[in-house]
Amino acid sequence: MDVKKLKEMVIDKGLEEKSILGFWNSLNRYSAEKREDFENVFPNYDKELVSVYVNTVSLTMTSWPDEDYIHIVLRLEIRYGSQFAADYRMVFNLDGTIEDDYLTF
Repeated sequence: MDVKKLKEMVIDKGLEEKSILGFWNSLNRYSAEKREDFENVFPNYDKELVSVYVNTVSLTMTSWPDEDYIHIVLRLEIRYGSQFAADYRMVFNLDGTIEDDYLTF
């Protein structure tokens, strides 16, 4: 698959928007479930200080050489003020459905 087709697929299937929404959902769960840890990562939390941007988009094949598990991964970098705060990855099947996601601090 060439890069233009991958980019077209990401745009057509709304993968960037799905990833950003998934990040906010994960962050809200983290905030509710692990409040003390959340406050360590985001001191004096102010949503306006959170910046989210797509760092990488990749087409990944993880069952080499069988090629039976190919997916698209969007990696978001999260900053709080001027500091790196988190890494969020959303994994999609080639049809654009969400397969998994990971939020790491």
